[in-house]
Amino acid sequence: MSVRFLPGADGATAALHDFGGDGPPLLLTHGNGLNAGMWATVVPHLRGRFHCYGLDFRGHGASPTHDDTMSVDRGRFVDEVLAAVDAVGGGPIVAAGHSLGAVTLLKAELARPGTFSALWVFEPVMVPPELGADRAPTVLIEASRRRRMEFDSVDDAVTRFCSKPPYANCEADAVRAYVETGTYPAEDGRVRLSCSGEIEARIYESNERRPLDEVAPITIPVVVAAGAEVAMGNDLPPMVAPLIAEALGNGRLELFDGLTHFGPMENGAVVAAAIVEHLAGR
Repeated sequence: MSVRFLPGADGATAALHDFGGDGPPLLLTHGNGLNAGMWATVVPHLRGRFHCYGLDFRGHGASPTHDDTMSVDRGRFVDEVLAAVDAVGGGPIVAAGHSLGAVTLLKAELARPGTFSALWVFEPVMVPPELGADRAPTVLIEASRRRRMEFDSVDDAVTRFCSKPPYANCEADAVRAYVETGTYPAEDGRVRLSCSGEIEARIYESNERRPLDEVAPITIPVVVAAGAEVAMGNDLPPMVAPLIAEALGNGRLELFDGLTHFGPMENGAVVAAAIVEHLAGR
């Protein structure tokens, strides 16, 4: 596996992982606070049909940018998706994304129509104005800023993450890949998370309320996937998924029993089969 760095116009850098495989390119994007490692149990089931690439947004995963003051404007993430598509040969290609990464794929297609030929997006988080201010992710913002950042080792971090929600329900290999991709050595011999709690909180705070009909011009085939279970009391992502699917010009909702918002980390084989079914041959 190799990593290519994609510098942005403002100096912050994203990281593009080449996961290998046979077939046309497939780009994978991650949720806020996560990284491309979250797809670790999905990718092995995709390599027979696609050449897989995983993008770490600025401040996440293998990105070398660790600056709590850098811009987290949502447009910066769109630019990084477009740069990743250009880096793998240009569009149209297919892509799958989770949460922040999912909605960023939709925004990239709006910004540059024809970037993608089809998309599979798991619980993209778009908040329409009619849901009201009470849907603000205050709890997530506060939890991000309280997050523990340093651990004795990668093994220590994996053990701690796997011991409690939301990662307790995830496949251990997915959690390990997330930790290995998303930590770097601290000065005292410990390891530190590459995505700081401050950056994660600011990304949550940057999510503006927009009418869902803004995605109507997207007419490529899009599956909006959602888990049937609620993760840690946050019912917003599965609540808006059917609304987004309906608003899209060519959208379809797909529900997964037993999965939560962290579905791609909870059952890689099931998620991969759904991705292949929708994206293969597009």
